Amino acid sequence: MPQAVVIFTGIVVFAQMLDVGLRYAPGSLRGLLAEPALLLRALCSVLVVVPLVVAALIWLLPLPPEVAMGLALLAAAPGAPLTTRRSEAAGADRAFTSALQLVLAAGAALSFPLVLWLMDGLLELAPGPFSPAKVAGQVAMVTFLPLALGWGIARVTPSGLKSYTAHLSTVARLLFFAFLLAVVLAVALMAELRQQLLIGAAGWAAVILMAGGALAAGHLLGGPQVARRAGLAIASVARNLGLSLYLAESSPETLVAVPTILTYALLAILLAMPYSRWVRARV
Repeated sequence: MPQAVVIFTGIVVFAQMLDVGLRYAPGSLRGLLAEPALLLRALCSVLVVVPLVVAALIWLLPLPPEVAMGLALLAAAPGAPLTTRRSEAAGADRAFTSALQLVLAAGAALSFPLVLWLMDGLLELAPGPFSPAKVAGQVAMVTFLPLALGWGIARVTPSGLKSYTAHLSTVARLLFFAFLLAVVLAVALMAELRQQLLIGAAGWAAVILMAGGALAAGHLLGGPQVARRAGLAIASVARNLGLSLYLAESSPETLVAVPTILTYALLAILLAMPYSRWVRARV
């Protein structure tokens, strides 16, 4: 993979995490921390249940190594930048999803390498491609640092300069859409990449089961309020595409996981759409 692609992906993830910090709803984190049972269930759904579902799929299904690698990277990458916006489309509680997204993004530098290390050790995905310390450093650089920076800018910027933070947020969104457009064009123009997306019946089944399991886990663990159930379901299924691709592109051993990651991104959106409509009708 050309180094320029890896760098651009890292820039996109950095910009998206900066946007998450800039868009954080003040006071929402205090509200989430005031409900420790809800926070624990949310973290369990996103950080425990989804990786367990993936581990079971890798264990039970005859998956090619590259598919297993892609699922493992996705399972380890919570806190998708567009979680809050996608949750709003489902009628979710914005304060809850905003706070949860902040917690997940802030903790990614620890949770990402830990999940990968456990899966690598238990399932023997590849000959040791994951160095926890190295992965933690990479994730911290492209997630925690910009998140803290965006949060700090939003808190200290005088009201008269708020328009500049809005411009930063707009630039971050444009970068992400440019990234998505580049992915779409690559798939459309590169026959070899389209061929790689044919990950086999077992691979497609695993991707669908992972996405469906994530939605179900979030909905069931979200508590009695439908708006929170919807927010947690979307937060569980919406894995961090940019971060997964960034880690996949940074190592020759993990580069083969890119088609599976792209396939999941497409199918997860398609599965989440009817769920969002179904829940929104009940909020």
